[in-house]
Amino acid sequence: MGSILIKNILLKYDTASVINDLTERIEDGETYALTGPSGCGKTSLLKIIAGLALVNGGEVIVGGKDILRVNQKQMLDYHRICGFVFQNSALISNMSIYENLSLYYNYHTDLTEKEIYEKIKFFLDYVNFTDDLASRPAVLSTGERMLINIVRAISHDPEFIFWDNPLASLDPIYQKRTKNIILDLKKKRKTMVLVSNDFDFMFSVADKIGVLYQGKLIDSGTPEDIRQSEHEIVKELLGKE
Repeated sequence: MGSILIKNILLKYDTASVINDLTERIEDGETYALTGPSGCGKTSLLKIIAGLALVNGGEVIVGGKDILRVNQKQMLDYHRICGFVFQNSALISNMSIYENLSLYYNYHTDLTEKEIYEKIKFFLDYVNFTDDLASRPAVLSTGERMLINIVRAISHDPEFIFWDNPLASLDPIYQKRTKNIILDLKKKRKTMVLVSNDFDFMFSVADKIGVLYQGKLIDSGTPEDIRQSEHEIVKELLGKE
């Protein structure tokens, strides 16, 4: 694993800046949370760090390489060591649950069908998922789709895991299960970046929290630093007077 250095990121849509000259460092094995008001650029930045979005300027240095300017093979190599948990699950509707989960292995490994199943089954047991794998994602509840989304992201043991607001739209039971999975991965020292607006959750899991506002990083520090922040926007997000 390694650190992620984000340098002078600039992202524009037409003439509007979505992310404006943003610089930050995420350490090896750190759980880093991104928060801020809706539309501040959180998910855009998450996708940039994961190599899923282009920028107008800046660098994202991982393992000594700027992943924003590598060739196709190098980007594929980076994606092999990443897992991305999408907010809306992003499961392929015309594939079975099992086919969704086995996509990574079919494209990136030479494992046999039995070996793929054993890997997937291990993680399905880990998240306590027992439904029929031959079914389509449409039969799943929102919480069940999130569990499949998580298994797809982590079953290949990635070095970096990106979470896009994983607690959104989940009922309390599935929120708790998702939180426990994130805490388990934190104990394993996975480098994780997560988007969230749940400060209680972030304070319980994050080593560092970055606060975005209008495309700029206005505050960054430990949970205690953020609790004690004197920045007016941070105080407003925390519900302080």
